Amino acid sequence: MALPPVIPDLPPAPSRSDGPADFTPKADALVGALQPMVTAQNGQAEWMNETAQQVHADAIYAGQAADRAEAVDTNVGAQVAAAQAAANNAAASAAAAESAPGSIGNLALIHSMTIGMIRGF
Repeated sequence: MALPPVIPDLPPAPSRSDGPADFTPKADALVGALQPMVTAQNGQAEWMNETAQQVHADAIYAGQAADRAEAVDTNVGAQVAAAQAAANNAAASAAAAESAPGSIGNLALIHSMTIGMIRGF
């Protein structure tokens, strides 16, 4: 982000105690510095408006990013719940296979273990 325009300091103002040789040059310098100061102040106001607009746009973008992050978090939560349900089903299948008699029980056990390995449980 660019820095704001700098408003220059005014030169010393003349005073009544200044002699004529000092008063006029000080007065001329002060009056001559007024318009550049106003121009710099206008530039600073323009910079502040542009910066405020950018901050507003950044805030909107941040809000949208937070919404997207929340949606991802919700989706991950649903996926974790589905994975837990699948793991519970695999465990139930394994238990049923272990208790089944004979070769059918062994086949069911192998099948449930294979499904568990494919799903990564």
